[in-house]
Amino acid sequence: MSVNQPMSTNSTLDDASQLSVSILTLVFVGISAAMIGGTIAFLGDVAYALLYCSFVFALIIFANYRNGIWLLALLLPFASTQLVPRQLFGVIGLNPFNILFVLTLLSLFAASAFRREDINFVSLPTTFLIYVGVVSLGAYVGVGSVEKAIVIPPNFEPLTKTAYLLEFVKSLIMLAVAWLAAILSRNGNGRSVIWALAAAYVTFSFVIACYLVVNGITLESLATGESTPTAFAPVDRNFLNWTGLHANEVGLLANIGFAILLYTALATSAPWSRAILLACAGAAATMAALTFSRAAFVGIGITLGYYAWKQRSMGRFLLALSAIVTVALLLPDAFLERASTGLATWDEQAITAGRLDQIWRPLIGTFWEAPIIGHGLYSTQWATPNLRGEMLPVDHPHSAYLAVALDHGIVGVVVVAVFFWSVWRTFSYLSKHHVDPQWRGVFEGCMVCLLCLASDGLTDGRFTPVPQQAALWLCYGLALGQAQSTGSTKNSAHFWRRLGGSGRA
Repeated sequence: MSVNQPMSTNSTLDDASQLSVSILTLVFVGISAAMIGGTIAFLGDVAYALLYCSFVFALIIFANYRNGIWLLALLLPFASTQLVPRQLFGVIGLNPFNILFVLTLLSLFAASAFRREDINFVSLPTTFLIYVGVVSLGAYVGVGSVEKAIVIPPNFEPLTKTAYLLEFVKSLIMLAVAWLAAILSRNGNGRSVIWALAAAYVTFSFVIACYLVVNGITLESLATGESTPTAFAPVDRNFLNWTGLHANEVGLLANIGFAILLYTALATSAPWSRAILLACAGAAATMAALTFSRAAFVGIGITLGYYAWKQRSMGRFLLALSAIVTVALLLPDAFLERASTGLATWDEQAITAGRLDQIWRPLIGTFWEAPIIGHGLYSTQWATPNLRGEMLPVDHPHSAYLAVALDHGIVGVVVVAVFFWSVWRTFSYLSKHHVDPQWRGVFEGCMVCLLCLASDGLTDGRFTPVPQQAALWLCYGLALGQAQSTGSTKNSAHFWRRLGGSGRA
């Protein structure tokens, strides 16, 4: 024991040193690429600047595939927003994120094929493969009905088969990035993904805060915002649509990051690392609060409430509860006004924002039109009441539970339930049995993410892969990598077989 301990410590220090050097290198080269690319953009086409930056980062990625995975983790929360260009030179699908993704795959396979290093790949659980199969079946069923889809305001752009399939492919790419994170995790560098997410959330929250300040949007106007702007509510609930996501979607994205970063910080022993992660978690929580989404408020409450409930001593429970109550009392009245909308008069239409009568009730009856395998992925756009004008013209049912039932039928409901139960078991096991306290904190935060996802699903969201779940899928990949890592838990091989994993752990 006395012989092995110093070796473990030195290994940890070496990993930390390598991570620091890698991050500093990426920052230095990234700043250089941005400056030169900015000059090119100033003198000519922005696309050429982005292409140049992609070339620079290609050199970094081929030097080490881990750098590519780190960059993908950093960009994934932004991948489906307007903050990342959707295309270059007018070519659909040619954008910085997809270029980095392809380069990272090539670098990984090259490193493995030419034996530059011994890479342990990650096998996938059977439940996950079936889940992806059901989602893919939904896309196959749905593509035949795309031409019937209604045109959704305010864009009024008809849905095409190409656009529909590209949206589905984005989901698959997100899952592929999660698989890359699993490989990184199994080969001993998974912590860099957490730091990439921390940087992403701080950047995103800063961008949103600056937008509100520059445009003079006040908290009071956000609290009274409606689905469309009026003289009494000059700011509508679409005020964040310029990002490419609705305010409710940004709220879930932020809450997932808040839970992961908070519980990781609380489980981190190094004082400076803990302080930085807590600050990043605070930025994510602020981002969630600024969306003024009531589902986001509930998510913040779940994250903090779970922490208070998990305290084993009454003293720590009361301290945590007192801190939560104090913060709630110090919040501006605008937050309380938004959170209590409709509760005073128990107005179900105000509480559900019109979802009950104008979306849910018209849609529920359509389940029996295709009860076994459903109407196809994103089927609300061609649902019968939508085509007949008997409901609000929306492209999703504002309920993840209803979306699964309508899109994938009884088969989908069963498969999705079983899959997410297996995800919960994975996070739960690793949060209790991982040998590293920080990893236990990461996966405990992921358990809270699932609670937030389940709560958000009552009035919004989906249980199929969508951009706002990016951080959760990345951490699921990290969990798969850790579950198959030798020595990460007392009996990782046995646990992996229980999960239905294929291949050797």
